[in-house]
Amino acid sequence: MALDAETIVDRAIDWHMRQADMDDTDWHAFVAWLEEDPAHAQAFDAVALDMAVLADQPELYPVATTPVAEQPRLQEGPAARSRRIWAWAGGGVAVAAAASLALALLPTGSTGGGAPYAVETKPGEQRDIALADGTRIELNGATRLLLDRSNPRVATLEAGEATFHVRHDRQNPFTVRSGKLTVQDLGTVFNVARDGARLEVQVAEGSVLFQPKRDAVTLNAGAAITAREDLGQIAVGRVDVAKVGVWRDRAMSFSGEPFGRVSTAIRRIDGVTLIVDSDLSQRSFTGMVRLSGKAEQDVPHLAALVGAKWHHDGDRWVISPR
Repeated sequence: MALDAETIVDRAIDWHMRQADMDDTDWHAFVAWLEEDPAHAQAFDAVALDMAVLADQPELYPVATTPVAEQPRLQEGPAARSRRIWAWAGGGVAVAAAASLALALLPTGSTGGGAPYAVETKPGEQRDIALADGTRIELNGATRLLLDRSNPRVATLEAGEATFHVRHDRQNPFTVRSGKLTVQDLGTVFNVARDGARLEVQVAEGSVLFQPKRDAVTLNAGAAITAREDLGQIAVGRVDVAKVGVWRDRAMSFSGEPFGRVSTAIRRIDGVTLIVDSDLSQRSFTGMVRLSGKAEQDVPHLAALVGAKWHHDGDRWVISPR
């Protein structure tokens, strides 16, 4: 029998309050509850964001808080692991809608034992691998992914970008780790990109849990999240599902992002070393560019999009202001 809205909210509150002490069995039960009905995930997201508001009102909810302006950083040790800091930086909307959050990103622990091995691609090289459990992973160029022969349901993205086509198993969810952050599959196609301290997750189908054993932010199809481990911040927004993993079609898609990020994208896809002048690197850029695979065509095209000039310097290509 379906639960009424009030009962669902009560259950969501209960799950939220228990998370710090939940074991693996509890986490499997929690994920199963989220999958049971879309209303469950919506209620949990709403509760999590309500707790964020309360965290900024210590007289109403006595927990340790950090103002948004201070940009909380990653903290180590038992005290940090036991603290759940939420700082609200947007309006009262659900996580599935466009929003921004600032929070303390907490460590997820070690990757455990087993027999890990690395799968790597060179800049400009793409690779498609199939795991024993039926999951398929497409790797972009300049990517390093760690897998475990004893546990095919765990992958660690150390650098680069990959699109995951996961065979869902409710009892044993697929987990992607990167740095101190974790993404857990709820039956999904999703893209994960790691560039230094920056991690980006975009969901094309199904949904994932971001930081499942910490903040459990649910990302449904069309949702995206960008995390900065160096700043301890995340931003949640929207993405066109048709543009998730467009690198597989030799394309780059940007929405209000610094133009300098094209350097990383074109190196992965084309293997081209591109230098963007500092005066241009922070300029906001929106658009999708399909690459030909020939630097002599792609670099001039990119330069023209931002009204810049370009030149070839040995093995490097340079874009600079006119």
